[in-house]
Amino acid sequence: MMELYLVRHGETLSNCQGVYCGWLDVELTDMGIYQAEESAKRLREVPLDLILTSGLNRTRKTAEIINKYHHVEIHCEDRFREMNFGRWEGLSYEEIRNQFPNELKSWEKEWLDYPVPEGESLRQMYGRVKEAIDQLCIDYPQGKILLVSHGGCIRGILSHLIGSGIEDYWKYKIENCGITKIEIVEGYPVLTMLNR
Repeated sequence: MMELYLVRHGETLSNCQGVYCGWLDVELTDMGIYQAEESAKRLREVPLDLILTSGLNRTRKTAEIINKYHHVEIHCEDRFREMNFGRWEGLSYEEIRNQFPNELKSWEKEWLDYPVPEGESLRQMYGRVKEAIDQLCIDYPQGKILLVSHGGCIRGILSHLIGSGIEDYWKYKIENCGITKIEIVEGYPVLTMLNR
């Protein structure tokens, strides 16, 4: 059986400011560091075999804080990054509405398939995350795996493994440093914890 632990990174300034932050590489706030330390305490008794991150600073730092109780190798997998918001990175919804009114209307109308200018669509992000998590399940059918990633990525994983696909994407709210656990037994995934 694989035990897959999914943790969203700790709070960042972008989270506090309410701006779009996908591939923008930002740091944790003091609160984000505290949140990661609390997650580390909750996971300290879990004998992790592997830790994966998206490679961005906010996930890597969160993983490093959790890893102080485990001392296992941390691997980077870029396919577990948040959605690429392209030219909208670092902008608030109001700023996007003012600067990209037509593009925003198209995105809201076709939220699955419209690619953000110089970024990607939700379906493109979902596709790479789905591919990466399927490969992870093949490579590690046994063991305790921690993936430190992003809210959108974790929603994608839950939609794929637990839900009915990408249409379920908005059914999950993922908190900063919330711990979600999926047990996969002979290829059958079971959600056993959400945002603990």
